[in-house]
Amino acid sequence: MNDEGFNFKTRTQFKFVTNDPTLGYILSGIAQKGININDYTQTKINVNENLIRLAVEGNGTETIYVLRCVRNIFRMLDIKFSEKDIIKIESIASNTTHQVNTLFGSL
Repeated sequence: MNDEGFNFKTRTQFKFVTNDPTLGYILSGIAQKGININDYTQTKINVNENLIRLAVEGNGTETIYVLRCVRNIFRMLDIKFSEKDIIKIESIASNTTHQVNTLFGSL
């Protein structure tokens, strides 16, 4: 989508809690499927527990196949997860004034 000097898409963000070894299995499984992680946030809850938020895509687009692969990885490892839509800003004109107002005005 293009609106007043910036391009954005909606993406699906996965949110889950897991321990360190299982996180390694999840990330390895995603990599083995050739899926790209283009948003990743990790918050350490305690010594061996992490709150993770990530968004994925394959070949520059989010497809049903990619989402199913990630869901299947979570299910195989018995990981409870949630999904929500997020906005991914792909580009924004650097010479545009009031960039923040443009973004929030579009929401």
